[in-house]
Amino acid sequence: MRTVLGIDIGGTATKLAVVQPDGTILHRDKFATDARGTDPAPFFTRLFAAMDGVVEQSRDSILGIGISAHGEVDRERRRPIIAGNTPALRNVDVRGAVEARYGLPVVMNNDLTAHALGEYYFGCGQGIERFMCLAMGTGLGAALIVTGKPLIIDGGNSGNTGLIILDPTAPRDANGIRGSAESLIGVPGIERLARERYGQPVPAHEVIAAARDQRDTTAVAIMTQVGTWTGQTLASLSVIFYPHCIALTGGTASAGTVLLDACRAEFDRLVGDFFRDLAANTGGNFQDVEIVLGEGGADTGALGAAVELFQQAGLLP
Repeated sequence: MRTVLGIDIGGTATKLAVVQPDGTILHRDKFATDARGTDPAPFFTRLFAAMDGVVEQSRDSILGIGISAHGEVDRERRRPIIAGNTPALRNVDVRGAVEARYGLPVVMNNDLTAHALGEYYFGCGQGIERFMCLAMGTGLGAALIVTGKPLIIDGGNSGNTGLIILDPTAPRDANGIRGSAESLIGVPGIERLARERYGQPVPAHEVIAAARDQRDTTAVAIMTQVGTWTGQTLASLSVIFYPHCIALTGGTASAGTVLLDACRAEFDRLVGDFFRDLAANTGGNFQDVEIVLGEGGADTGALGAAVELFQQAGLLP
């Protein structure tokens, strides 16, 4: 069975997965990205340490290496060019470094596009004509798949959608933008709310887990607010992209129904009537919007990173 090594470089963690064409994962690994300084060398030391043994063991079956890169990528898809949460990798030829070390075919996609491809081919997006995926983690952003192909505007994605403004009075994000969706919904925004409401620092993953299990009313309140902002974000994006289905993916989406219910409620309050009217009166040209939790979990980016290489080999449409 042919495989691809998918690598998902996130703002907080980098995940590796050996993927089969049906989406089965044979091996997983993860390490802290920690690329916030100016020197990329420590990141590559950790990356290659995680990859070396996997590539050697998979050498006979591996088609190549797919990379899901945090931040917008250049038009040659070799390097991140806007990477607010991984500045040490900005303008670094990540793809070239991996090609030089392993001598295998390497493709790179923006992480938002990779998340969308992962859910479209292996998760909840299968068969949907206009499918949007909102990746929720250290950062935030959405990508759109239209009849099986990603909508690319620039930077390897469907636009820097996480930077739409929700609250112009809120703090600036890592990109210097005040009140962006990313600054409120991303990990720094969750941790800012946690400091305010607990009176001390609490990691975002602890807040998310406590809200998911509904064992902490403060955590539930925080993730309900995050879900409300998520619904506002999707309401603004949906009137531009007209998706039929939107999947919430990434670590923050693991908050589950607390997040999803608040998101759906705010989306419906803001634009629900508009989309229902479109669906009822346009002869099938438009549909109502379904919002769901993604199925790929923490593996979504690595799964999506593998798609293009499987397509090149004729193993995926």
